[in-house]
Formats: sequence, C-alpha cells, structure tokens
Amino acid sequence: MVEYIDVINEDGSPAGYSLPRSEIHSKGMWHRVVHVWLVDTEGNLLIQQRSANKESFASYWDISCAGHIEAGMNSIDTAIKELDEELGLHITDASKLEYLFTYNELADVYLYTFSKHMELSEFKLQEEEVQALKWLHYTKLFEMVSRNDPTFVPLKREDQTYEFCDYKKFFETLEKKFPCAN
Repeated sequence: MVEYIDVINEDGSPAGYSLPRSEIHSKGMWHRVVHVWLVDTEGNLLIQQRSANKESFASYWDISCAGHIEAGMNSIDTAIKELDEELGLHITDASKLEYLFTYNELADVYLYTFSKHMELSEFKLQEEEVQALKWLHYTKLFEMVSRNDPTFVPLKREDQTYEFCDYKKFFETLEKKFPCAN
C-alpha cells in the first residue's frame, strides 16, 4: 500500500496536495513528522536503534519514536499510532502526550512520562523499524548529541540546510522537569 503524505510549504502551511512518501523523499519536499520522546520519572530517555534494513540511518540510535504524518491525519493521532506500531505501547489517553513544541515547521515534538519504570522486555518492537531499545539519562544523551556521536542519527545530513530536531530546546525542557547534578 502506498503511503500518501501532505506536502507543506517552507513556512509550514499546507501546499494543498499529497504525494507518495517515496516521491516526497526523492524530491526533498517539505512534510510533517512527529517525534515522541519517552522518559521515566528519573529523567531516563528511551532511545531506539533503527532497524538494519532502514533506508536511512540503518542501525543508528534515534529518538524513542517518530513517524510521518499521513495525508489527512493530525500529529497527536500519528504519535499514538507510531507508539503502538513501533513499540507496542498502547496510549488510550491522548492528554498523556505532552506537546512540547513544533520544530522548524516540520516536527511536532511530544513527551510521554511513565509513572513507573518499564523494563525493555515490556515493549513489543516492530522489527522492520526497531532492532533494540535502551534507557539513557538525558544528560548522557545530550553529551552524545553534542559531540556528534557517530552511532546516533546526526542533527543534520550534509545535503540539508536544517536540523532534524532542536535538541537544545528539548534538553532545556528536560532540565526543568528533571533537575539533577549529573
């Protein structure tokens, strides 16, 4: 089945038409995505290792969950769908997903805070998308991202003029929620 995605203009406004995902990517067209970060009460983030079969950034470590917003869908429904598909995490109350910000008119960034620690074995991975998970304190992840760790999806590709995520803003949000001396 062909996945259609709404095309957007550089300012984030709808262009008024949809195209297949493959065409959007091959032409480098603007489109919306969601980024969902999962965190426990101690400030540990769940990060995923992308499948070795992914077209881009195969086997790299990445954010907890992400996905393209399909034509006609909204970001919160996409976030819930992607969490279920990629990690087997069933969110029934959308208000539990905290909207943080929209980055670069492209990515709606959400945070889900677990009320208790979840063991990695409790997640059900979608093997086509995810090959492994691990918990990592946000301060350690900040160090990885800051030094352009080669095992983590880069902030931006050489052929792009924008970054995938505003990590600085994201980490500032986490510092407010989970102050620590680490």
